[in-house]
Amino acid sequence: MKIIVATWNDVKLEQIQMALKEIPLDIASLPKDMEDVKETANTFKGNAQIKIETVKRYYPNDIIVGEDSGLSIDILEGFPGVKTARFSPGSDADRAQLLIEKLKGVPLSRRAAQFTSVVALAFPDGIVLHSKGTMNGWIAKDIPDRLKGYGDIFLLSNDKVLTEQLEHTISPYDHRQIALFQAKQLIIDWLERKTT
Repeated sequence: MKIIVATWNDVKLEQIQMALKEIPLDIASLPKDMEDVKETANTFKGNAQIKIETVKRYYPNDIIVGEDSGLSIDILEGFPGVKTARFSPGSDADRAQLLIEKLKGVPLSRRAAQFTSVVALAFPDGIVLHSKGTMNGWIAKDIPDRLKGYGDIFLLSNDKVLTEQLEHTISPYDHRQIALFQAKQLIIDWLERKTT
């Protein structure tokens, strides 16, 4: 038995591997020739669930880990949410710039936003569990000259944008790390029950 991570995203894969490294199982990614998973749900949990259900058909005897995450802005009624990576053509920097334009004239006090991550786990015995992490902040009014992505516009309570905060390390308070920490505990608990 191994852990299969339902992603082709190298950054996400590396973060999941790091978070789960204490678990005594091999961690593998999806083969490059596997069919693409269509994220058609309207919630992060729903999309994470679609990922594990799709991959489980190919790996019924392994633990499947699927994750979906995104940025939700309160004044935009949760937009972009599950469409964070695809609400408009172009790069994350292009989409971040569009969000800044949508919020033109909106004071910082009304720019509350959240990054949310939901991890879905499918176990060989049919059990499915979920974990969730959230990081609160605001969409900054001042943007850098070289906008790279959402981390450059997500302002934290220490008056730094997320990119500045994460320059040297992955924060244990990051939404994905919170969800992955919970997921790790769920996997460990499941493994302990199976060996007793």
